[in-house]
Amino acid sequence: MKMIKFNLHTHSKYSLDGKLDTNEIINEGFKKEISYLSITDHNTCDAYLDLDINKIEGSGIIIYGMEADALINNVTYDILCYGFDVNKVNAWAKEQYGTVESRQTKIYKKLEELCETLGIKLDTSITFNPKEEYAHAAIFRMFEAAAENKEFLQKYNINNVNDLYRASTMDTKFPLYIDMSIVWPTIEKLGEVIHENGGKIFLAHPYKYTKNSNIEELLNSSAPYIDGIEIYNEPKSFEEVEYLYNYAKKNKLLMSVGSDFHGNEKHNKLEVDYLQKNMQKDIENWIDKVKGKIEIN
Repeated sequence: MKMIKFNLHTHSKYSLDGKLDTNEIINEGFKKEISYLSITDHNTCDAYLDLDINKIEGSGIIIYGMEADALINNVTYDILCYGFDVNKVNAWAKEQYGTVESRQTKIYKKLEELCETLGIKLDTSITFNPKEEYAHAAIFRMFEAAAENKEFLQKYNINNVNDLYRASTMDTKFPLYIDMSIVWPTIEKLGEVIHENGGKIFLAHPYKYTKNSNIEELLNSSAPYIDGIEIYNEPKSFEEVEYLYNYAKKNKLLMSVGSDFHGNEKHNKLEVDYLQKNMQKDIENWIDKVKGKIEIN
C-alpha cells in the first residue's frame, strides 16, 4: 500500500497568526506530495475565496475546512470542521463570529474588567491592537510586565499566553475565567450548521487541553457532540497518536491528522509523522465520502 500523505489542519493569512496565502500553502503541500490538504482558519473560510486553481501546481484533493471555536458545557474547544458547503458555512461564520477585531475587542474588555475587579495590575503602557493580536496575548504581556503579578502566575503555573488562554477558557474556577458565549456558539449549534451543510466536526488536538484534566475524561465528555477526533497534532510520541486512534476506533469516531501549520517559525511543518497504513486507510475512507472538496489533477 502506497504511503498516503494528509494535512487536514493548516492556517493561512486569514488566521490571526497565519502567514501565507491560500495558493502558497496548497502549492507547498502538493510539492511535498500531500494528497489530502485542508486549510482550517480560525472561524472563517475566507481562504477559499482566494483559491485560484490556475495557480496551483501539482495534484491532490483540497477539503473545505475551518477551525471553529465552540462551547461544550461552557468550556471553549477548538473544533475542526470539514467537507461542508463552503459558501453557506462562511456566511454563517461571518454572522456568528464577526471580525477578528470585533471578537478580540470583546474578549479584551471582559478580561480588563475582571483584572480591575480582582485588583490585578496591568501595565497599560503596553498597547493592544485587536486586528493583529489575540486579547489573551496582550493581557498576558501587560500582566507579566507588572512585577506584583509574579506570585499569581506561579500559583496557577502560567508561563506563557497559551497557559493563560487554556486556563481561563477551560477552567470555570480560574479567577480570570470569562463566559465565552459572548463570542462562541455552543457545540450543538456549530454541529447543526456543519451537518446541515454536509460536513463533519472533529475535536482538535485533544492533548493540548489536558494540563489540568484527564485525557479519557476529556474525550468522553466531548464524544457525544462530535463526529471524530484529531489523532495527530504536534504529538510528543507515537503513543499519543496510537492512544487517540484506538479511542476513535473503540468509540466509532472518525479521525483527522494535521500539523497546525501556520507558515511561521513555531508552526512551519507541513509533514505528518507517525501515521501507519491502517490509520491512513481509515482517514481516506471518510474523506472520499464528503462532498465539500476540490480534486485537482
